[in-house]
Amino acid sequence: MPSFVRPRPVAWFFFLLGFTTCVGLGTWQVQRLAWKEGVIAALATANAQAPLTALPKDEAELAALQFRRITLSGTWRDDVEFHIAPRYFKGKFGYWIITPLKLADGRIVLVNRGWVPGAKKLVETRPGSSVKGRATIDGIVRIGPERSYFTPVSQPEKNIWFGRDIADIAAFTKLDNVIPAMVDVVEKEQNPTADGRLLEPVSKLPIASDGTIRLRNDHLSYVLTWYSIALGILVNFLVYHRKKA
Repeated sequence: MPSFVRPRPVAWFFFLLGFTTCVGLGTWQVQRLAWKEGVIAALATANAQAPLTALPKDEAELAALQFRRITLSGTWRDDVEFHIAPRYFKGKFGYWIITPLKLADGRIVLVNRGWVPGAKKLVETRPGSSVKGRATIDGIVRIGPERSYFTPVSQPEKNIWFGRDIADIAAFTKLDNVIPAMVDVVEKEQNPTADGRLLEPVSKLPIASDGTIRLRNDHLSYVLTWYSIALGILVNFLVYHRKKA
């Protein structure tokens, strides 16, 4: 049986700090893996279902419609739009343009009309991009603010939002009867390649989504990385404190 030297308190401290941190991060990635697999399954289910023609008023029913295709008709609110940043298209920084659409029942849904470059944030810098009157849109239902621990705080006074902060947008601008969901406009005629790049330059702004939602799932590799580091810390600690014969 090998014997071991009693570790000093400072050695115990750094060992426990490193080991528990790595185990904690690995466990967090296990949870993230389960969450991401659930999102991927929800996307696959939504893609297999027929498009919707209305949004339910019940919030529990609405919450189950993540990624569902939808066709909606309404009247644009042409007096206001919102900008979500930072959003990138072909490596270029820009904003999503969010415009309210008033439905026949009086409710308002915030519509993500697409991307504009950073220099075209303000509507006066992109002639022809305004919307007005009645419209019918094809899109994808998006539920939730899509925020993480690292998402910055929005800047309402500058009309810059860093997440799909529907409740905050409605409260700040005093919009009433806003549906707690967003709809991303989908336009297929943009002719994207399989990886989302456009075959031809797009002059129309905003540039709408092509309907492809890409979800990376690297969490298993992160799980293995953090748990491997934790195991390495444990082995090195034991080897270092093993008493030499």
